[in-house]
Amino acid sequence: MNAFTKIVATAAFGLAASTTIAIAQDMKMLTAWGGNHSGTANMAYGYIDLVEEMSGGSVSITPNGPEVVPAGQQIQPTTAGVFDIVYTHGLYHTGTTGIGAAIDAVNPDIEMRRTTGIWDWIDSHYQETQNLKVLSIPTASTGFRFFLKEPMDPTTKLNGMKIRALPSYNQIVGSLGATAVVIPFGELYSSAEKGVIDGLVWPSVGAVGFKFHEVTPYLAEPAFGSVSYLIMMNLDKWNALDADTQATMLEAGHVLEQNTVGIFNDLLATENAAMVAEGAQMTSIGYSLEEANKLFADEAMNVAISQSGATGEAFRDFVASKGM
Repeated sequence: MNAFTKIVATAAFGLAASTTIAIAQDMKMLTAWGGNHSGTANMAYGYIDLVEEMSGGSVSITPNGPEVVPAGQQIQPTTAGVFDIVYTHGLYHTGTTGIGAAIDAVNPDIEMRRTTGIWDWIDSHYQETQNLKVLSIPTASTGFRFFLKEPMDPTTKLNGMKIRALPSYNQIVGSLGATAVVIPFGELYSSAEKGVIDGLVWPSVGAVGFKFHEVTPYLAEPAFGSVSYLIMMNLDKWNALDADTQATMLEAGHVLEQNTVGIFNDLLATENAAMVAEGAQMTSIGYSLEEANKLFADEAMNVAISQSGATGEAFRDFVASKGM
């Protein structure tokens, strides 16, 4: 090998090495809930598996749960780049923006969210205001439900009861005569067990992992709304990725969205059966699905407006203009 060939070969090797270094990624993800939550197990971990598979193993993501950073405090360290990715729900950062909470009020059709531009609107908002790039908005159309200590009496409803709720549920809670109270996630089971609360509102899928049915054994129907989670990446770190890695991570996010709907429909039947087998019973909140969905959607959009002002109004109007 002559000198020139050696130089070319060395340069080629260096280029290949630098390319490998640029592509190989080891990322850290924050998750709002631990692995016993159905959402974490199927969405956060599901995304991790998809990215690793679709990248041929060149991208690995290590999850860190709320024991590392509490669920309600995970946006800031991701925005700052301490962690690369966050898996969360908009209700956990309404103090930062109300837009994430309002996604639950949007028609859960995955492809329509994309073709109407709603997905891109949300992505742009988080990039501009939170330094976060949206990777996926996996959504469970199984919605939220009340978990109650006692069956609901249709004559007295929930008068005088204390129900743990987050802002989007307040209108439904109040309309049934109950008072919405704020209880930290880690204290929900003990609060229900001790009678501090008479029930709680929680996603229909995912409660079984936390054993809520042991202390609030009445599962109220109908479940309402949809539950849209967010997987987002620090924007500076996103911009530093090569185009192929970016494309892979976005495609994995789209596949996750497509998979989630069916997975959660199946999980709902499985988890309902498991809770009933352990003594849970069905009850009713006294609303039709259409009535409950409207109360929920109106309040979810109100949260966006109260927290984000004109931006929240713009989101509501954009969604309405698309018939979503």
